[in-house]
Amino acid sequence: MCVRGKDNLCINTAYPGHQIFGGYAEYIVRSQHEILRIPEGVDYAAAAATLWSYTTPLNCAANRAPIGFGETVLITGASGGLAIAAAQVARLHGATVIGTTTKPDRSDELEAAGYDHILNSLNPFLPEQVKELTNGLGVDAVWDCVGGNEFMRLAIESVRLGGTIAVMAINSPKVDIPSESFIAGEITITGVRAASRRDQELCMTMLGQGRIRPVIDKVYPLKDAVLAHEYLEGRHQIGKVLLAP
Repeated sequence: MCVRGKDNLCINTAYPGHQIFGGYAEYIVRSQHEILRIPEGVDYAAAAATLWSYTTPLNCAANRAPIGFGETVLITGASGGLAIAAAQVARLHGATVIGTTTKPDRSDELEAAGYDHILNSLNPFLPEQVKELTNGLGVDAVWDCVGGNEFMRLAIESVRLGGTIAVMAINSPKVDIPSESFIAGEITITGVRAASRRDQELCMTMLGQGRIRPVIDKVYPLKDAVLAHEYLEGRHQIGKVLLAP
């Protein structure tokens, strides 16, 4: 979470290892070491939409489930802010990006945000569609931005032999994974958390250079936080929903 500071500073209220307190407050006190300067020419909303959404996929691409030129990654929950950030990071690494969503009617918007292909996550033949897009092999990596049993099964059925499944989100406290998948498919499953302060600084630099472009769906005033939550729960958004103090 990012809140506005003086002199165009972005204050990280959820620094790694810290709990979040006062996220909906007008003012918050943090150590000077937890403050990042917003690049010149970048507005506050874009900075707020960047800080945590992009550090997680950066960590994933560099360390947890690396991908590169000529490879393909499948990203679940394609319309969310984290997933869109992941798509843009994967594209920066030269990968082809497939997104799954319950909003296939908005595929043009999602492709403009960073995806090469958009598939309907409600289609029972989705794994077969993924195989068709990858010459029958499956994707090199699945970056799961939703979590839960349903998407773990999709990931296992969509990833290639020796591929990697990176879990970036939690949708249920327990996920049942068939152990034979690890052996038969030589699948690696890894968890991904947000990265270091250095990665946060890198995100701000990339934002200033125009290499990443967060998608902001709506901005609500802080007093309308309840409406913002209702909008999110309705799953109407493409990208981030922000609160402006």
